[in-house]
Amino acid sequence: MTRPNILIVDDEEDIRLNLMAALSAEGYDIRLAATGAEALDMVKERRPDLVMLDVMMPDMDGYELCKRMKEDYGLKNVGVVFASALRKTRDRVEGLDRGADDYITKPFNMPELMAKIRAHLRMSEYKKQLERLAEFARSLNSIELDRISAAVSETLPDLLPSDRFSLFMLDGQENNLRLLAHNYGGEGMDNLLLPLESSPIMAEALKNGVEILVEDFQASPYSTRSKRARYNDGYAFCAPVMMGGEALGVLNLNGNGQGFFSRMDMNVARLVTETLAATLLNHRRHMEINRLAITDGLTKLFNHRHFYERLTQEFERTRRFHQDLTCVMIDVDHFKKINDTYGHLAGDVILKHIADKLAAHLRKIDLVARYGGEEFSILLPQTDTHAAEAVAERIRQDVASSPAETGAGPVTVTISIGICSANTPGVTKVDDLVRMADEALYQAKRAGRDKTLVYGAGN
Repeated sequence: MTRPNILIVDDEEDIRLNLMAALSAEGYDIRLAATGAEALDMVKERRPDLVMLDVMMPDMDGYELCKRMKEDYGLKNVGVVFASALRKTRDRVEGLDRGADDYITKPFNMPELMAKIRAHLRMSEYKKQLERLAEFARSLNSIELDRISAAVSETLPDLLPSDRFSLFMLDGQENNLRLLAHNYGGEGMDNLLLPLESSPIMAEALKNGVEILVEDFQASPYSTRSKRARYNDGYAFCAPVMMGGEALGVLNLNGNGQGFFSRMDMNVARLVTETLAATLLNHRRHMEINRLAITDGLTKLFNHRHFYERLTQEFERTRRFHQDLTCVMIDVDHFKKINDTYGHLAGDVILKHIADKLAAHLRKIDLVARYGGEEFSILLPQTDTHAAEAVAERIRQDVASSPAETGAGPVTVTISIGICSANTPGVTKVDDLVRMADEALYQAKRAGRDKTLVYGAGN
């Protein structure tokens, strides 16, 4: 741990040496200057944690030196203590007005001096932490997870005393924890996904919205076999990242037993989690806005716009890598009659019912969208027409055999399906693929509905 650095500026050598002896014995790193000019050179060379100044010096008095250090040498947040034989109130007032943080008189009361130095060093460290926090907040000015991760990994070790740290982001829908930033090292850690219940300490912190600090993690009830590999001996600190009661993630810190979390560390950790909460909430809101922009409000499937965006991407990939891609177009049979008979509310229920059926039969790499009105569309990457027809038939049969439960009672509906592959002759662009799948769909309707037809299959 770096020793606090104190700069003593006094033109009397005996005082400089006596102070150095006393403060060095307390473990401080001491530098000495006899003049203001010498002190300014030392400040340029290395920033001190605390400055002790005499008032009366030959080249530059302490008042002027303090002013220059604060205004011209970037020591605004560094503690400055005047040490002087001047005892009048006006001398004290002038010193404090010039930017000093304290004023003590010679000869020194050493116990009092030591106590004041410790207090000012604590304040100096706290100010430095606030500077680091401000920089930390500026570095998190992003909604992109990779930039957030990089900023946390780079700046967090300077803010809090920990040998290991990790930041997990909570996936609110799946109730999983995704590792966003860490310094564990090793392979296979990036994008690690954990069920929330797999970590007792993180689950409790999020459930109760409280920080948890244990002196010896390995001996605590939170330690499990899987956790021991990721935690050193020593303290563990787990803090929920929350804003407005909304759980967003968890911050974990782990020390090696040579130090313990101080009250200041706790305060800084709270400021860190508040900053992280604002950043992660901003990211979550941005992702939600993006999701809503590509989602159909009724069925919660992707909308027409996103269907075409993904279709364009998949079509280009298919051409580049010579893979299969199949487009499936679906239309609800006699939907106008259904609306006229059962009402539009029942019609909405039926559309949502069919959307659920479609999604249930698809893989993660597939895409299903509401194309418009009572039409739906499906993209099946790496799938030829034979496999696509089998999927479509399962969907068609499932819909026909599962009445939709509406306010007007159970309603049985059927769908017609058209299929076209990107490898079909004549398909040279995205619009060709959709048009041919649509033609197959309307052939199915003309053939009596409740059918699945492949474009160009001679049906």
